[in-house]
Amino acid sequence: MPPLRWLFLVLCAVVAVRAADDSLIGSFKTMFFGNEPEKTNDSATSSQNNPPISYHQYATASSPSSRSQPPSGQSCTLPRQIGTGPYRIPRWYYNPVRGRCELFYWSGCCGNGNNFQTFQTCQSTCEVDPCSQDKEPGVGAVQLPRFFFNKDSRICEQFQYFGTGGNRNNFQTLEECQAQCPESPNPCAVTGGATLSPCAPGQGCGTGSYCHVGAQTQTTVCCPKPAAVDRCQQPLNVGIGNSNLQRWYFNPLTQQCSTCTYRGLQGNENNFLSQNECEQSCLVNPCKIGSPYRSQGITVQCSAMSPTVCPAGHYCHLGADATTSVCCQALGNSPCEEEMTQGEGPSALTRFYYDASQRKCLAFNYLGLKGNRNNFQSKEHCESTCPVWTNPCAIGQPIMTVGQKPFQCHQGATCSTGYFCHLGYDDATTVCCQSEGDPCSLVVKEGSGNHHLSRWFYNSNTRQCQPFTYTGQGGNENNFLLREHCEATCPVWINACPSGEPYLLPNGKPQPCDSANVNSCPLTHWCHPGPDASTTMCCPGKADPCTQTLAQGEGPLSVARFYFNAQSRTCDEFMFRGLKGNSNNFKSQEDCEKACPVQQNPCPITMSSLKHSAKLVPCSATKSCPSQQWCHYGETKETTVCCPNAVDDPCTAPPRNPGVGEFHATRWAFDGSARKCVPFEYRGMKGNSNNFLTRENCEKRCPVFQNPCKIGEPHIQNNQYMQCSPQQVCPGGHYCHVGTEANYCCKALGGDPCGQPLDRGVGGSQLSRWYWNQQSQCCLPFSYCGQKGTQNNFLTKQDCDRTCYVFTNPCNQPIALPATLCSGTGSSDTCGANMWCHIGANQDSTVCCPSEGDPCSLPLARGSGNQFMDRFYYNQQTGSCQQFTYSGLHGNQNNFLTQQACEEQCGPNPCFEGRPFVGADGRTQTCSASANFNTCPLNHWCHIGSDLSTTVCCPGASTNACNLPMSTGEGNARLDRFYYDQQTKTCRPFVYNGLKGNQNNFISLRACQLSCQPLDNPCIGQPATTAAGQVLFCSITNKDSCPVNFWCHIGATPETTVCCPGATNPCSVPLAPGTGNAGLARYYYNPDDRQCLPFQYNGKRGNQNNFENQADCERTCPEQLCLLSIDRGACGGRQTRYAYNRQTNQCVAFEYTGCGGNLNNFVSIADCQATCGSVGFR
Repeated sequence: MPPLRWLFLVLCAVVAVRAADDSLIGSFKTMFFGNEPEKTNDSATSSQNNPPISYHQYATASSPSSRSQPPSGQSCTLPRQIGTGPYRIPRWYYNPVRGRCELFYWSGCCGNGNNFQTFQTCQSTCEVDPCSQDKEPGVGAVQLPRFFFNKDSRICEQFQYFGTGGNRNNFQTLEECQAQCPESPNPCAVTGGATLSPCAPGQGCGTGSYCHVGAQTQTTVCCPKPAAVDRCQQPLNVGIGNSNLQRWYFNPLTQQCSTCTYRGLQGNENNFLSQNECEQSCLVNPCKIGSPYRSQGITVQCSAMSPTVCPAGHYCHLGADATTSVCCQALGNSPCEEEMTQGEGPSALTRFYYDASQRKCLAFNYLGLKGNRNNFQSKEHCESTCPVWTNPCAIGQPIMTVGQKPFQCHQGATCSTGYFCHLGYDDATTVCCQSEGDPCSLVVKEGSGNHHLSRWFYNSNTRQCQPFTYTGQGGNENNFLLREHCEATCPVWINACPSGEPYLLPNGKPQPCDSANVNSCPLTHWCHPGPDASTTMCCPGKADPCTQTLAQGEGPLSVARFYFNAQSRTCDEFMFRGLKGNSNNFKSQEDCEKACPVQQNPCPITMSSLKHSAKLVPCSATKSCPSQQWCHYGETKETTVCCPNAVDDPCTAPPRNPGVGEFHATRWAFDGSARKCVPFEYRGMKGNSNNFLTRENCEKRCPVFQNPCKIGEPHIQNNQYMQCSPQQVCPGGHYCHVGTEANYCCKALGGDPCGQPLDRGVGGSQLSRWYWNQQSQCCLPFSYCGQKGTQNNFLTKQDCDRTCYVFTNPCNQPIALPATLCSGTGSSDTCGANMWCHIGANQDSTVCCPSEGDPCSLPLARGSGNQFMDRFYYNQQTGSCQQFTYSGLHGNQNNFLTQQACEEQCGPNPCFEGRPFVGADGRTQTCSASANFNTCPLNHWCHIGSDLSTTVCCPGASTNACNLPMSTGEGNARLDRFYYDQQTKTCRPFVYNGLKGNQNNFISLRACQLSCQPLDNPCIGQPATTAAGQVLFCSITNKDSCPVNFWCHIGATPETTVCCPGATNPCSVPLAPGTGNAGLARYYYNPDDRQCLPFQYNGKRGNQNNFENQADCERTCPEQLCLLSIDRGACGGRQTRYAYNRQTNQCVAFEYTGCGGNLNNFVSIADCQATCGSVGFR
């Protein structure tokens, strides 16, 4: 019965809740009708007496706000929970197994989120496909890594979930997401709409696509390429997805391939599986040699607008794009000298190159890579860089060869008809250009180039070739290299005629002629006698030359000519100016006199030679002639006239000139060679002024001979007094007397000329001469009167010096003569006070010279002369005696025969015996004041003076300096020193004078004690000693100072820190606490434990297994000592040592060279076995 059933249900509900409850009624209504319960205002009552309507406890957060959040899609996966309360409330939960919402009864407390009040709420929340939902991060304060399915990319991706809210597209693991939502991602970043086809790495996908290599086979497909961008220029794209793939991409900024992590999907084409694939695809080297220039690891890119960014030695290679436009290494000095190369690559770039053979810039197709500098983007750039060929012709083109090159003309390769050889500035512009006509009629053209060439052109107005500057191109044929070429081509001439034009030949030039040949010109013309052939031509207006007046003409010249003076009836000289003269113009007086009626002239030269031309003037014995004339005594009164002087002095004119004519008269002439007047026969005309009527007149006028000899007459040869010269020597018994004017052979006076007394002679001359002064032993000057002197008479001092002995003063200062000779040993004792012995090249120059002061303070003086003498001088700067070459004269006292003599005189010698040691550089070797080291050579010891110059190595080193007596030495120094007293066995102070002491001399008490007082020997055996027998000390900072087979014992004091014997490996010897009571904290190496352990060292008689700290011990004795390789060392010795062989596990012998090596080195096989015997188990 339905009504009963309804009633029963209502009663049960009332009993269950003990009161009428609107919420319970609402629950039933919801159960049957699906409507939400109505809200009531009596919230307080409801919360106290009724079970909860909505579930509050499904959230994990405890904040009040979270408790009011509705169920989320994440709750759908939770299991069904009925709770622990007392109620039975109908609710809905999502069953993930069946995939639908189902009814259950909730107890009212403590359920979970899979609890919905209505079926609609459950269904809208849980029955939705999670793979179709968007990502929902939720709300809350926590961050949980979750995964969601990206419905756009069709893959599962990670996201951060904030703890509450969200939806079902929320998975805890990637696997759960992929199981719920099968992935079918699009691996391509660019979708093309076409079906994706699979591919393999390295396989092509056709035009417009590339093979995308993903994490799986399904994502390795052909993807569309992006816009037209080179793959190597595409930016880095790590893609999307959950993969972590090691890939490579090309960085266009650094021009390098770098690693990246690819996420597997939707990357781009700049994605490579390996570095090699990346570099082969993108790392293009456009340079022909080397690599592009980099700055701070980045390839420097250049362009046509910025080529200067490339450094020196590089040029800007302009490729097809920016990546190949880089700085490449230059191949040569000039791009114009390099050959054209098309290069390599896939590009087709129009470029221009310079063809040196054609001197043109030509286009070519450049492939984009591996080119050179002969590669220009424009023809203009090429032509502005390289010397291109230009057309030098003014009109048209030059003649071209078969190879389309301009035909280059020269003397052996002429141009064809209608062309001329244009002479340019080089061979390339010396070509055949079209002719413009007769070159001599053309107007000169300077051209249109930029050169400055010296050329010649023909000026038709002046009929002359003139120079001009040619610019190198655009000229015409009126252009000649040389003036001769111009004049040989064009009619060049000068009109020398006084009036009218000369008679011209068919070639347009004047007819040449000969003024001496009257038939060389036509009957109506006369020959103009120009100064050269160009002005000698046939002029119109022929007339009698003897009737014409004097015409000097025009022009810049002054040519001596003759004309007929009709008034005086003489041919007189005049100066012709070269042009526009007349026919009264003769080249010689003879030509003039032949042509015109002249008066008979007895003179040897004409009156016209005088500055003031005049006719012949009669003269006589009583009527003298004017100045510059002489009276010619002829046969008749007409021939006794005044003639012009040929020479000023008639006595110097040639003697015995007979003249011409039929007259015979005895005259007298002065013979200059014999210095006397001699008779001759004169014929009446044309004689000279050395012509006297009587002997008396001759001797009165001329200087007859005067005997210059002291005794007798000069030697006669060929009836003449014999004159002498360097080429004409006097015979035996005669000498050459050098007089005022002439030199004659006079009789010798006998004996040595240098022994004859001074004789000034007689006469009025004052001749500078030299004579030998017996007293001063030198040549002195005097004035000679010219005659009657002796043989002690020399023209120059050199002549005197060569003939007579001359003493040369070798000193720097004057000395009294005769000079005082001295010993060749250089001793100054023989010279007296303030003098020193100058030792020259011979005995004459070894004399006593005045002293100039302390010889050791004088500068170096190499002297003068022509000798090369090895000497020594004291160098104050270096403080040593050094060798030099002495020239023999005028030196100073700082000049010694030997180095020893120099050092004895100048060098400081602080040594008690011998000289200080001198090094290879010639300087005295200084030394150190250290007591431990002797820096001096063998058998020398270090003398410590007052300064560096006296701190030197002295010979005679004693084996035991402490046994020597105390020596205060010599000198003025006051030095506090210490010496060892043998009697008291102590070191005591004393004052040292600075020089000549011995080795028992110490600069400090400590040094004395270390060297001489008895040593408290800390060694087992005797410590190492120096060559002088002193104990060799060492220090903790200088342990390597000990010799071979010794080691540095570090004691409690410096006295016990010495070099002790023993070359044993320190790691192989046992512990030795030693003796004494020092109580030093040390470490030793325990070979059994292979550890460095502490111990207390007593201060003496220990061994090498003794270290100041644990670090030194562990550094010297490492744990793996026995596993070191066998090292023979790096010196040249041969010692038998033992080492552990880690291969055979045995101690073996080997040969040690003495230095270097490592610690696997033992003196005995027992030491080796004790240290390394237990290593075998390793």
